[in-house]
Amino acid sequence: MHETTEIAKEKLLSTSALSDGNSSPSGRLGGASKIDQIRSDEVQEIISAVPSWMIRWGITLIFGLIVMLIALSWFIKYPDIIFGNATLTTLEPPVKLVVKSSGKLTNILLTDGSTVEKNQVIAEMENPITQDDIEFLKNYALEIRDYLSNKNLALPLTSENFVFGVMQTTFNELQKNLKDLQELKKNNFSIQKINNLKSKIAQYKKLIIISVSQLGLLEKELKNAEDKFKAETQLFEKGYTAKMEFYKEETLLRQKQMDLENLKKSATEQQITLINLQQELNDAEFQYQENERTLTNNIQANLLEIENGIENWQQNYSFIAPVSGKLVWLEKIHQNQFIESGKSLFAITTNNEKFIALATIPANGFGKIKTGQKARIKLNNYPSYEFGRLEGVVSKLTEIPNENSYQVEITLNNGMTSSYKKLLTFTPEMTGTAEIVTQDLRVIQRIFNQFNKLFERKANATSTLNTKAEKK
Repeated sequence: MHETTEIAKEKLLSTSALSDGNSSPSGRLGGASKIDQIRSDEVQEIISAVPSWMIRWGITLIFGLIVMLIALSWFIKYPDIIFGNATLTTLEPPVKLVVKSSGKLTNILLTDGSTVEKNQVIAEMENPITQDDIEFLKNYALEIRDYLSNKNLALPLTSENFVFGVMQTTFNELQKNLKDLQELKKNNFSIQKINNLKSKIAQYKKLIIISVSQLGLLEKELKNAEDKFKAETQLFEKGYTAKMEFYKEETLLRQKQMDLENLKKSATEQQITLINLQQELNDAEFQYQENERTLTNNIQANLLEIENGIENWQQNYSFIAPVSGKLVWLEKIHQNQFIESGKSLFAITTNNEKFIALATIPANGFGKIKTGQKARIKLNNYPSYEFGRLEGVVSKLTEIPNENSYQVEITLNNGMTSSYKKLLTFTPEMTGTAEIVTQDLRVIQRIFNQFNKLFERKANATSTLNTKAEKK
């Protein structure tokens, strides 16, 4: 490199000398001045210095770095993360018990964390009817239901004196209808009348059978009389029989014919009487059944009203477990505390260990979410830097938005075990943040997407300006 520099200097000097010989005196003076400038110490120092490797290989290095960055942007991928609010629950969500009527909490039967069975009473509010009265009404209603399904059972009547508040009137009506039904069952007049009619009908049927038999015999006698009269007529015409004998046979024939007609008339009257008796029996039975049906319908209506009253009482004044599970107190409560309506006091969690998270995702970016994608849940109760995160997969997506947001169901495959292998304690409706990991994108694709976004904004701005100009 030093030799190259010397050669360059010699060429420069020779070129200066040639120009010096061929020019005017003034030119020579000007050329000498330029040569002196070229041979100054600063120029000589620059010309004689060896360029650094950065100057010699800088362009090549920069080009290589650019190529390497483009290659890395092609090979490097990382996913998008969609964020949303999450609520932790189980596959069978906890059941909340809400106060339906304001009042004092008079009786608390179970403590926080207790195991409850279905239909077990948890607590009671102040009310005009006691739990014992309600239990009596429940059992009494079941007895009446059993009787209505099987009339062979004894009619359930009670002489107990209870006070049932708003249901007292209905209970009194029920008792009256039951007593009326009992009297109807014991009414001998109606039952005896029906039995007498049935007996008469049976006797008339026997009488009709006898009459039919007599008709058959009389028809045979009439046939014989007709044959005998025919023979007597032939003999009378030939003169072998006296006229009196002929008239006597004719009279006997006419008598047989009249007897047959009278018997037919009697048989017809017996049929009419039988029909009338049957109609009277039908009327008596219909009246009896109609009275029984009316009383039974009234009893069923009273029962339905009482059962609805029991249901309303349970909803308004008592807390009854709708499912079996673990009882959770949602608030600190004590006996004789006044509770406002609409407040949730208790929750029952089932023994289902399949945990899920319901995440609320904004509409922006929801289209990237697919079932089977990984998801992470950061719980507000447990800081993620200390306890880790819950991991799961997207199992279900809603198709219809709710207030510009969608709900995503996330199944937690490891349950309440976090990414730090810590078992977290589940409490109903724990909240946190959901992070859904979408499909991977290359870095270069993300860069081009940003350019596309810029071009789209520019196109929209241009379109807006053109629209405004056309309006003007």
